[in-house]
Amino acid sequence: MFSKSGAEWVGDADVNDRITAAYAADGTTIIGWSYVSARGDVTERYDATGLLVSITARAGTTQRMTYSNGITNDTQVGRSPVDAPGCSNVQAGAVLPAGRLLCVTDHWGRQLQFEYDIQGRIVKAIDPIKQSYFYEYDGPSGGCLVSGDSNNRACSANNLTKVTYPVGKSKIYYYNESAYINGGTACINTGVVGNGFGGLVHQLTGIADENGVRYSSWTFDCQGRTTSNELAGGVGKVTLTYSAWNADSATATVTHYLGTPVNPQTTIRNYAYQKLLGIAKNAGIDQPCAECGPIKDRIYDANGNVASHTDFNGNVTKYGYDLSRNLETSRVEAFGSSYAKTITTQWHPTYRLPTKIAEPLRITTKSYDAKGNLLSKTVQATSDATGAQSLSAPAVGTARVWAYTYNDIGQVLTAIGPRTDLDDTTRYAYDAATGNLVTVTNAAGHVTTLSHYDANGRVGKIVDANGLTTDMTYSPRGWLTSRTVTGNGSAETTGYEYDGVGQLKKVTLPDGSWIGYDYDDAHRLTDTYDSLGNRISYTLDAMGNRLKEQVTDPAGALARQTTRVYDALNRLQAVTGAGP
Repeated sequence: MFSKSGAEWVGDADVNDRITAAYAADGTTIIGWSYVSARGDVTERYDATGLLVSITARAGTTQRMTYSNGITNDTQVGRSPVDAPGCSNVQAGAVLPAGRLLCVTDHWGRQLQFEYDIQGRIVKAIDPIKQSYFYEYDGPSGGCLVSGDSNNRACSANNLTKVTYPVGKSKIYYYNESAYINGGTACINTGVVGNGFGGLVHQLTGIADENGVRYSSWTFDCQGRTTSNELAGGVGKVTLTYSAWNADSATATVTHYLGTPVNPQTTIRNYAYQKLLGIAKNAGIDQPCAECGPIKDRIYDANGNVASHTDFNGNVTKYGYDLSRNLETSRVEAFGSSYAKTITTQWHPTYRLPTKIAEPLRITTKSYDAKGNLLSKTVQATSDATGAQSLSAPAVGTARVWAYTYNDIGQVLTAIGPRTDLDDTTRYAYDAATGNLVTVTNAAGHVTTLSHYDANGRVGKIVDANGLTTDMTYSPRGWLTSRTVTGNGSAETTGYEYDGVGQLKKVTLPDGSWIGYDYDDAHRLTDTYDSLGNRISYTLDAMGNRLKEQVTDPAGALARQTTRVYDALNRLQAVTGAGP
């Protein structure tokens, strides 16, 4: 959150991003805005109406946005801003209102283009290699059975209900399905709207993947809060219940579903939250889990930074900060114990980049150029076993130094390693017109060349220092489909096949043999098998743990089996049948 203070816009104490207004000559009329991310690595510029005009990386590369001007759809004739790049595509039909984003142009001229329907919604995106992605809204999966039905709010909700990819596969989005809202019971004082009830027309209740399978589902209460989420088959199911919020805190109960459909298990965890500067912070949890980590309790400072936390073994970690920038300056792990360790950090005065890090037995020093590119890294061993001597720790032995140079847009030109007995430099060269990497020269002078990039930046050919050539082809979705290695008078091709969502289904090796992969509806690997008939099958629990691995030979006979047992906290308890 930002508020105006004099001529400046100041963020809350926990906000490290910066916003600056640009004024006209009269000093009062705002003609634009600039936003700098907390890390200082991205600057976004906006016009006076709030339209994003450009995104510039700290190193200097820029993406520029081109909008319709309300007069013509041909951006070669007219566009906004007037100095923005013209778009190569021209949308047919009626002239679009001013302010429709027509294309985004990167530093080298590659464009992502957009087309709109009459309601101003994106219906088509065209990538740099001219492939099209199609978007549909307010379809049957959103509860609109008759398009344009004015009596059904779901027909004017502007919900994205379908995305079709270049290969013709589609992803479907479901909204406000009655079975997923309040347990299927109509909320008080709300009527039926679309698939479900009342004002929850925008609640996303499910996604069907490109294989046509409902992959993920969510349920909601009458306040629109998520009460559960699960993948297909109940995988990874989590349910949530909420307490009433007060001014400073709240609690929530989360139930994780483990085990299998035949042998289900649940673990209930209670979360505590603390409100700081309008943000709910996780203050603690009563049981550990893989997703929530080992931390039991957290204490925050006034800016919302973690001041200390305690894990389930009672170990305390304490933090210190430069509160003017919310940057960690010190961390003491195992605080108050005989094995406490201290990490001290100094920071760049402008960027959120560390310049010195002192930790047990080591101090790392980093220097940067004016754009924040790393110029050097020095690692010096010390005799300070606990880090308590901080940046004053006595040095031991010779420091190891790495150094780097860059071109004017931040691409690495040379990387010099720490060895001093020989040339330890790797050199990189780029195509100035596209930004693509074209050669890599190692310290021994061996050169690898890269070429035949497509407009989406995917490399098509690599030639190594021995003259071995690797050619690659890709699917319309960008997945590697073949890899041909040519050398010594022969060519060997490996092929790759995928299902609709991009899961690797088959690898065909140069000799014609192959390896296949099967997945469940939750996108988890369940079987691996080969052209000889060998197979490895996995039995998974709801959390994705492998409970059983079975290896069978071509005759179907069991060759090896491994079983695992996990407890209610998802911790491995026993393994049987494991090989050496």
